[in-house]
Amino acid sequence: MFSYFALYTGVIKPTQYKPVPDEEPNSTDVDETLERIKNNDPDLEDVNLNNIRNIPILILKDYAEAMKNNTHVKKFSIVGTRSNDPVAFAFADMLKVNTTLKSLNVESNFISGTGILALVESLQQNTSLIELKIDNQSQPLGNKVEMEIASMLEKNVTLLKFGYHFTQQGPRLRASNAMMNNNDLARIHRSDGPWHNFSALDLEDV
Repeated sequence: MFSYFALYTGVIKPTQYKPVPDEEPNSTDVDETLERIKNNDPDLEDVNLNNIRNIPILILKDYAEAMKNNTHVKKFSIVGTRSNDPVAFAFADMLKVNTTLKSLNVESNFISGTGILALVESLQQNTSLIELKIDNQSQPLGNKVEMEIASMLEKNVTLLKFGYHFTQQGPRLRASNAMMNNNDLARIHRSDGPWHNFSALDLEDV
């Protein structure tokens, strides 16, 4: 079986921030999409705000607040939106109460180790999220933060994919083992429990 962490094995070297490459303009209507989330639109399951760099921080926080009561969005991505710690804190608070979201991607932003730890720590109160991507922030997280992330991941039993290139072998191996253990549990319990509606096999489409 393909291992997500296989991408992160090999020579350990520092991770440098990589600017988000130019892509086709994102045509998502920010205001309209926010209203659809607030209205719990059953047809909206995937929110992609990637590379929309002029979204005010307050609006991004409004998205997080609206997601607290949304029961339909399964995938949310804010890659390259200049999101910072206040946005991370807002999404962390959201994860503590949201029971529908399966995948969250906050890569390529300006979130510090403090904001990242808030996101990972929120998973202690979340059993629905199975994928979290945090890689390529503007500043390195540092060894201490990586160790804390690994420790938190070891306490989680439902996350199946964690997107981050660890710079230190110790926390990288611990995080990899935690994800492998969770995937094993998902295969065992995919017929019931929190995985019955979204098994490890569904990750190919996330």
